[in-house]
Amino acid sequence: MKSAGDQPIVVGQPDRVGASRSGNAVSLVVVVADERSAAVALTDYQRPGTSLLPHFYLDRNGQLYQLVATDRAGVGVGRAIWQRRVRNLDRVAIIVGLEASTVTDLSEAQTCILADWLPALVDRHGLSLAEVVMIQPDAAGRKRAFLYLPPSAPVESGEGLLLGSGVRSPEQELWVGLATVTWRQRGAQLRLNQAFSLHWGKFDLGAPLAPNEPPPVAVEGKTYNFQVFARDTIYNEGTQYAAVQHLSHLLGPEMSAIPAGGVSRALIEASYRSALKASAARAPLEGKTEFRADWRFHFVALQAGLGPALSGNYVTADRAYAVQVFAGDTLYTPMSQQSNCFFLSLTDPTSPQYNQMWIETYKVSGAPYHPTDPFHQRALELKLGTPLSGVLRETIQGVTYDLQIFAYDTLFRGPDGVIRRMSELSRPTEVMAWQPRLPARPATPADPARPATPADPARPATPADRAAILAAPEVARAGPPRRDPNWPPKPDFNILTDRNGQRERILGKIEWVRKSGDDIIITNDWVAQNLIEVHIPQLARFPNTNGGRIRFHRLAADQMRRLWQAWEDAGLLHLVLTFDGAWWPRTIRSNPTTLSNHAYGTAFDINMQWNGFYKPAALVGDRGSVRELAPIANALGFFWGGHWDYNGRGASDGMHFEWAVAR
Repeated sequence: MKSAGDQPIVVGQPDRVGASRSGNAVSLVVVVADERSAAVALTDYQRPGTSLLPHFYLDRNGQLYQLVATDRAGVGVGRAIWQRRVRNLDRVAIIVGLEASTVTDLSEAQTCILADWLPALVDRHGLSLAEVVMIQPDAAGRKRAFLYLPPSAPVESGEGLLLGSGVRSPEQELWVGLATVTWRQRGAQLRLNQAFSLHWGKFDLGAPLAPNEPPPVAVEGKTYNFQVFARDTIYNEGTQYAAVQHLSHLLGPEMSAIPAGGVSRALIEASYRSALKASAARAPLEGKTEFRADWRFHFVALQAGLGPALSGNYVTADRAYAVQVFAGDTLYTPMSQQSNCFFLSLTDPTSPQYNQMWIETYKVSGAPYHPTDPFHQRALELKLGTPLSGVLRETIQGVTYDLQIFAYDTLFRGPDGVIRRMSELSRPTEVMAWQPRLPARPATPADPARPATPADPARPATPADRAAILAAPEVARAGPPRRDPNWPPKPDFNILTDRNGQRERILGKIEWVRKSGDDIIITNDWVAQNLIEVHIPQLARFPNTNGGRIRFHRLAADQMRRLWQAWEDAGLLHLVLTFDGAWWPRTIRSNPTTLSNHAYGTAFDINMQWNGFYKPAALVGDRGSVRELAPIANALGFFWGGHWDYNGRGASDGMHFEWAVAR
């Protein structure tokens, strides 16, 4: 679909109006709304002393006008906070005016023009879409530049125009209404033209636990904006607003020690402060509220991915228990056994402390605990974590709904009386189209960026494939094997985890109950739907592989075959002394709430005797070393457990390899 045209109509004499940039280069694009009609606005822009004179103006019909040459300064943005200080943005900005009540209230024609023209504009001036901003007041009422993300353009197909910008289905409108209420519970505001809101909507981060508000985290001269959610804290650096990153990726999987410093430690502490500040706005906090790395509750919560604390660490009124509520669960222990740590979610409902701990948990929401309430019962069934509200009544699009907000989802009930999950609704086009940018950093052939996506269908490896693997950047970057605990270097990706719902979306949802110890029983049809028998001839020599036949996830099967063929082609199979298993339905050691990647059929272990869990991996040249195998594994999308450093002294899981990205 095309609008009136993306070639601007020149108005007046653009090279003679505006003001000098005083030697400043164009550094950003500022989008402003002008709710006046196009005729009135264009007339006013040409009057002496006008308060707003943009370089470009886009009317509701999609017609683009140019009023000021881009090498001159426009008028109307003035002084605002940008890059952490107040600046006169008129001197460094290209101003784009929109005939609209707000910068997101666009017509279909305007959206179509912006989708093509805006990226071209920033590219011509050596900028990126991360330098397109709007001016809004921050929490302190100060004018500040925020990332501007226009609604997505409508999509055409052979069957006609699909729903897009400004046109949502009733289900999408319901999602927006429920999301708005969800954000409001902890003082946050949903803005679907800003990176954090879009990232939350796209990647299922759980409920926001606090607003995105200053001050940012400052570490070694750099600043990081952040917002804390139930499943993860997300952040960006400086003014790289669209380059959203995850705290969980910094911490790595199966974390066994709280970082002593750096960005990850600063974000952990800031997340606690932010979440507890939002809790204190609802009711006074009991007990101790600081983050302490030496407190068992804090270590266990971080290791289990429970999010930051929503309550203080306090003693119950009867002096029987110490307790602290986190987003994902409530931790407690009898005062007589203060070194222990129990999960409310794993507590027997018939035990006397079960209802007592739920009463404590509901204090965070400011609502009473009703064990028979259908919303509470449904949340227990779905394992939705801590309640953040009581049952609310809201009218959305003229329909009245009852709803309750939990850490991991919002439940709602409409006129039909059925309780449903917000996460099951269709989301707006701009949410599903969102893709975070890569953080700015030097790009080299040895440091490519690859998304974690499902693998291609299985196919035999060709000689060209094998040559490409042996010449892959990971292999070239590693160089010849050397006897060094830091060799080989880490790959450019991390493993799949549950902290942002990533594994479940890619590998399928496992429903399970505990069998004993770490072992579980999978209760749904996940195994039949996802596991296949993979024949790997190179494994036939091991007696525990049924002649080289193992069960592995269907998405990773092709890469598993190619990995063992690549190791054989490189003459490395002699290094594999034992094969110690692949699919094993169990939880992570010492973490009863999280499934191991072995349970998903994406991991396998070799040479366990020489590369024990939580021990330094065998060095190159030592019996049992698998370090020489890791670069090729990385090239084929497998993460090596020897790249985890559990205690800062090289303790790792060197026997372990697991599929992480499609290659």
